Amino acid sequence: MLYRFFVSLSRPYPLIILFLLVLVGVCWRRKIGSRALRLALTIPTLLLWLFSMPVVSFFSAATLEWKYPPIYERPSEAEAIVVLGSGVSPPDEIRKKAELDQGGLRRCIKAAALYTSGKPCPVIVTGGRVESYKTGPVMAEVMRDFLIAQGVSASDVILEKESRSTYENAIKTAEFLKQKGIQSALVVSDATHLIRGVGCFRKLGLQAYGGGCGYTATDLHITPLSFLPSAGAAAMNQIVFHEWLGLLYYRLRGRI
Repeated sequence: MLYRFFVSLSRPYPLIILFLLVLVGVCWRRKIGSRALRLALTIPTLLLWLFSMPVVSFFSAATLEWKYPPIYERPSEAEAIVVLGSGVSPPDEIRKKAELDQGGLRRCIKAAALYTSGKPCPVIVTGGRVESYKTGPVMAEVMRDFLIAQGVSASDVILEKESRSTYENAIKTAEFLKQKGIQSALVVSDATHLIRGVGCFRKLGLQAYGGGCGYTATDLHITPLSFLPSAGAAAMNQIVFHEWLGLLYYRLRGRI
């Protein structure tokens, strides 16, 4: 444990925050600058430390993830699987083929596992070109190819490649499902994104279930590392903050 503590402490992110804390401490001890200035330095530094604690990121992620616990079999009521898009890196001079980002990979792997847990069903991959300057295949096309490589029947994979947001994912996919007489679907996305994703489909009148992936708030062990600043914890808190803002915006717009 001591070795892990010092290894974690030696990384740039916690070192920078600890340096700021030491600097703030010196300013107070030597009374450098006005009290207001010292407070202006102290409060953001302490908030940054708090925002970067793994124990804080655990509970902040839990506010989103615990609504839909992990599942490992497709609900019998779900007539289709909907995989929400995440991101894709287009081909370039170095990368010869388009690649899904980590979120896209997680979602497709989870969708493939849930597909094989029951009888074959339609799998809708949804997501278009978010950034217009990018070239190459769109997100849904890369997801389709990956799912087929994972054993999902090509005849069961359906593309929706026009949407550019979670709400558009739901609108365009719901139209297709209703045309096919499908009233229920399993929505696959990151665990922190399911409240918003499932909520959009339910708002559109579909019976939607959540199939999450990428859970982080599953087992808490309090150690000294739980309070050491971490770039990973800060990144998770940023995701949670973004998601709660998205939920507020969607509620105000009547989308969920």
